[in-house]
Amino acid sequence: MASYQKRGKTWTARISYTDQMTGERKYQTKSGFLRKTQAEEWAISIEQTKFNESIGKATTRETFADYFEKWFTTYKLPHVEEQTLNHYKYTHGIIKGYFKELRLNLVTREYYQTFLNDFGKTHAIASSRKVAMEIRSCVRDAVADGAIARDFTRRVVVTGHEAMDESLKYLDGEDMHKLIDDLSATIDARRSSRVMALLALYTGARFGEIAGLTWDNVDEANGTINIKRSWNTLDNDGFKATKNKQSVRNIAVNQEVFDFLHQLHRSQDFLDKENPFNLVFLGQGTTPPSSTAANNMLKRTLEHIGAKHITFHGLRHTHASYLIYKGLTLYYVSERLGHANFNVTLRVYSHMIHEMKDEQNKKLLSVLDGFRG
Repeated sequence: MASYQKRGKTWTARISYTDQMTGERKYQTKSGFLRKTQAEEWAISIEQTKFNESIGKATTRETFADYFEKWFTTYKLPHVEEQTLNHYKYTHGIIKGYFKELRLNLVTREYYQTFLNDFGKTHAIASSRKVAMEIRSCVRDAVADGAIARDFTRRVVVTGHEAMDESLKYLDGEDMHKLIDDLSATIDARRSSRVMALLALYTGARFGEIAGLTWDNVDEANGTINIKRSWNTLDNDGFKATKNKQSVRNIAVNQEVFDFLHQLHRSQDFLDKENPFNLVFLGQGTTPPSSTAANNMLKRTLEHIGAKHITFHGLRHTHASYLIYKGLTLYYVSERLGHANFNVTLRVYSHMIHEMKDEQNKKLLSVLDGFRG
């Protein structure tokens, strides 16, 4: 703790701290500061130094990057989904690249703010906030563990540019129809990523969910595609659980979907390969096409039809946006997409609400005109 006293025209600062090794209470005093803020800055620096001197040498010599890696491996690895874990690994790479061999106990708030400023110059604000949130969680635990004395992530400003316009992430109705026509022109098991893209447009399912489909998930009798699990797209070595419990769902589709799936199934009979997982979509071997292969195929196809470039995930946005534009409720779309909750859907597709405002106003006026019968 620190105390301050003004003596004449100058300030005196006195700090007290506990030696973590001996438990002994110690004090240090310094006078002659012209302003109180100078005394406070000195006290803070001394408290940090004394604390770091009193804790174990092994901890104080850990780099920021090494501590972060140890932290997420210990506290996050056993409990998070693969996608979340991948982002922790991504953040670790960012820390390692920027902070290099800088020790954790030497990172200051000013240095960390400089990092946030530099990172924000080339990243969207949402990405910056995600990285900052994970770092803050790690640093707070470091304080709790006694690795550092102060939380250098407090009272910093996260920076970044605005995210890409939502309208750029999905196709409009005209380009969607063009894409469907092009993809459906060739249904062949040797080009199964094209059929995966078709299914994404008709169902709004995630890439991993589509890659993990088996033929027993195709329920033509009930008119549904049943999402029970996902595919491990990172290692491409088998099934895994869906993103959340709401993602386990039955998606209603029309007969056209079953027709092109039947055509795909028949073409698989001519493949000289096994299908041990009974997968609907096979790549070069006995596993599904990779997300890289699917995205490359989609890029070529969109260039061919003269449409703007979107990712495979953009097909999911295209599906949902088209349904909302056609009047299906956000609640229905949320369940169809397998979102964890309705708020996720509302946040992702709020742009559609704004785009449809004029149309809703016209409907409102028509309703109001009918109030008197």
